[in-house]
Amino acid sequence: MSHHSQGSTSTSNTITAQHQHEGGSCPVVGDTHDYCPHHKGDARSPCPALNALANHGYLPRDGKNISVFDLIRALREGYRLSAALALILSIGAVFILGQFRKISLADLARHNLIEHDASLFHRDAREGEEYAPRCPDCSLLKAVVHQGGYYKPGRITLEDVANIRAKREMHGSLDFTHAEIARGEMAIAIGVLGGPNADKEGLDLEVLKTWVKYERLPDGWKPDHTQGLYHTYKMATVVRDRMDAIKSGKLKNALDDEDATEAAIVMSVAHAPQIPPTSE
Repeated sequence: MSHHSQGSTSTSNTITAQHQHEGGSCPVVGDTHDYCPHHKGDARSPCPALNALANHGYLPRDGKNISVFDLIRALREGYRLSAALALILSIGAVFILGQFRKISLADLARHNLIEHDASLFHRDAREGEEYAPRCPDCSLLKAVVHQGGYYKPGRITLEDVANIRAKREMHGSLDFTHAEIARGEMAIAIGVLGGPNADKEGLDLEVLKTWVKYERLPDGWKPDHTQGLYHTYKMATVVRDRMDAIKSGKLKNALDDEDATEAAIVMSVAHAPQIPPTSE
């Protein structure tokens, strides 16, 4: 085994060994932006974008005591969002949550505030539950990877997102606000991680999978362009217009060609109404 491999293995073992992120800092990776997954006592949200920022130290690594200014700075430094886009997302988040001093990432799991049903990666909240599931659902993620790449093999495009979202919302439509959030979050993810031509070229599905499953940025990755408000709006509009055309019957959803695939079955189960467990 090479020295490099030994060092990589040692580092991996160290960050996964149980430790605390007291005060929002990590005793293993220090003040760097190296990856360290969440540990016991850390707060995380259903949003892989913010969880990844915490796992890389752009936000407090414990996910707690986050101010609106912390959010703005992290979005700008970690993902290179424009000032306008970072400002709108951050102020919008604290306004919707009704928490204007500090927030915890766990607050974002409060059902039907920012979090919403028909997620691409999380199961719906159980009926009557205040908080939605925080961790991504492996079967849903597998379905996205399976259903993506229809237009560009190995890459998820805006057109793929529209097809998948239209399929999801067959099991439960969203109100206007949450529909906009759902489209916007994927437009930002593809735009930031996919590069400056992501609106046409899409995003590598393996990068998406790592980002969602491990809440981790690709090794050595740095944003190579500024993701602006207007460009994000245009990308989200591509998804919205295509979804509208599919729902109105003007356009056939390419995923309708699937004959009761595993992915389609997973979607049906994931978004079916859930009944809270009862104690015997």
